[in-house]
Amino acid sequence: MICNNKYMYKVELVTSADVLEFVRIATKCSYPVWVVNGSRRLNAKSILGVTMARISWDEIYVEAEFNCYFEFEKFIR
Repeated sequence: MICNNKYMYKVELVTSADVLEFVRIATKCSYPVWVVNGSRRLNAKSILGVTMARISWDEIYVEAEFNCYFEFEKFIR
């Protein structure tokens, strides 16, 4: 999905291992990547931020200025 010239996809992070792999992939991206829920936005390259999002948010979206579908396709729902 494209919103305001940014790409956004709903993701599902079920386990702590999913969080670690998601952050590892985000860290390899040369552009900023965010996890988003409504007006809340956290750095997707932060283990603490993504863990908190997984625990507290009912829905998590990954957002980037470039199409990141193939990087995160394992988690996209």
